[in-house]
Amino acid sequence: MAATGLVILFGKHVLLPIIGYTLFAWLTTLSKYLHNFVGPLFFISLLCMIVIYARDNLPAKGDGTWLANGWKILVGIHLPSGRFNAGEKVYFWAGVVVLCLISAVTGFVMLFPNFEQLRTTMQQMNIIHVVAAVPMIAMALGHIYVGTIGIEGSYGNMRDGVTDESWAKEHHELWYNEVKSGKVAAESGAAPQIQH
Repeated sequence: MAATGLVILFGKHVLLPIIGYTLFAWLTTLSKYLHNFVGPLFFISLLCMIVIYARDNLPAKGDGTWLANGWKILVGIHLPSGRFNAGEKVYFWAGVVVLCLISAVTGFVMLFPNFEQLRTTMQQMNIIHVVAAVPMIAMALGHIYVGTIGIEGSYGNMRDGVTDESWAKEHHELWYNEVKSGKVAAESGAAPQIQH
């Protein structure tokens, strides 16, 4: 959605001078159709993510301290956190829930113009759609960076669905302690399995 949306939004000014009219017309048309047809699937996926991850992203004791000191991650200092740290929770609630839902709802209004929306309504939905989507894309890129090369071991943990004890203890100490004490079952959907 981000790639096709960015082509539609910025393509005329960024891509057209580089790739020319013919290729740009083809790419933009393809992007428009992909964006329109994948949008409903994005919405369904979004709802699934919210249902699956909302419980583990509720505010918890220590989140305020984590947010106040979260910058320390940039210098290699890891703060105690649960399954998701407070930064991930902000990304989930502000980005995934709020900004993505706004993008999805405004996208549906534009995708189905047969409910007698006025031209001004469609223009307003377009502006709101972009204002929600662009910061979400920026947040997602930051999240992807941190989850792949920004923090060593993160990508492998996501790819394999398991993490070793030392990584879990270093990066998510509170969650690690819950798993070790038996408060959270390591093999359940509540938390990824920890290899011993």
